[in-house]
Amino acid sequence: MMYQETRSYLSFASAIKLKTLLFLLWISVLAPLTASAVVVEGLFDVKMTVLDESKEIRRAALDDGLIEVLIRISGDSNILEKITAPAANGYVKRYEYSIQPSEEKDVAPLKQLWARYNTTKIMSFLRQQAIPVWGDRRTRAVVWLAVNDGKQRYVLKNKDISLIKSKANEAFNRRGVPTIWPENDALDKQTVHFSDIWAGFIDPLKKASERYASGPVVVAKMVWSGSEWKSEWSLLMDGNVRKWSLTGSDYANQIARATDLLVDAMGQKFAVLETSDISQQKTVSIEVDRVGSAEAFRRVEKYLLSLSAVRSVQLSQVEPDRVFFDLTLRSEVDDILNLIQSGSVMTLLADDVINESKDESKDASNGELKDKTIITGMTENPTKNTSASVPTEALIIEPMVYRFALR
Repeated sequence: MMYQETRSYLSFASAIKLKTLLFLLWISVLAPLTASAVVVEGLFDVKMTVLDESKEIRRAALDDGLIEVLIRISGDSNILEKITAPAANGYVKRYEYSIQPSEEKDVAPLKQLWARYNTTKIMSFLRQQAIPVWGDRRTRAVVWLAVNDGKQRYVLKNKDISLIKSKANEAFNRRGVPTIWPENDALDKQTVHFSDIWAGFIDPLKKASERYASGPVVVAKMVWSGSEWKSEWSLLMDGNVRKWSLTGSDYANQIARATDLLVDAMGQKFAVLETSDISQQKTVSIEVDRVGSAEAFRRVEKYLLSLSAVRSVQLSQVEPDRVFFDLTLRSEVDDILNLIQSGSVMTLLADDVINESKDESKDASNGELKDKTIITGMTENPTKNTSASVPTEALIIEPMVYRFALR
């Protein structure tokens, strides 16, 4: 009798927990979504300095602006080696002129041309050229930059006003990459010192960056030798480190060059080759474990929405401590799997693909769902005489669910 009452109580408690979670999920749908990745505004806008408002100069400036947009959206500064840019006149949505006062005395105000390019036409053009596209939801990069300008050594932080920092922000903005500069406060200094950045020690920088974002981390040092700037740049992403060394007398050009190298590497990860045919759009179902609260649910949902390969996210099923989503993709299934696996929000479980048609089988030892991994490869063709033992590709039973857990 005591056992029956206890079991009834536990069943009731589980039901209450599930109902509470469902209610919180419903409430969370009404709340605005924010994500570690942010929506970058103005990806199709360009502002250029021009000499005058003549037709010839305007045409040349608009052509240059279109190239800047193509680089920004493709995530590839070498895109002109792969395609021929079209004339800008068919891609400009609107433009206007303005006057920008000069920062120097006795210098005439600068005339600027602002242009907005047609999003739909540019995206269609890139798809037709089979060029990967980097969407407007972009992961923020944490930037650690140590400087030795010949007079003093310092780490640039969020509140600093600096020509070097200004040029770095300008370069990252030109490429459409949102950045975070560290506070470099007492909390940061417990983990990271100037010498760590100067020597490029990865572990403390990676740990300190988790305070700000889970995306790429840029680590750099710049030193003035008396005649030129020497700099080293590192990109921490996907558990790997890529490095570049640059020299030159103009720090602004050096920063712009370094930014192109860094962002090109990011573009290789985040830009995806989209399909233009809606009928060919891929969908995938995923299970996410360790989701036992509305806060955890929102974290997962926001993260999935931030991924460049994801077009839409639909909640399909809720269970205690786990949720199921149907994702509509912009590209291939491998793109979304690679993005999730390389991130720090969700981890792929060992039995990563389960067959829904068999998911009701239980493990007698613990009552848990027993995952069934679908194996592709060679098997006997069931439509033929089994005695022939002719190997053919195995039939994949649909649907499949890719299984992850919240970190």
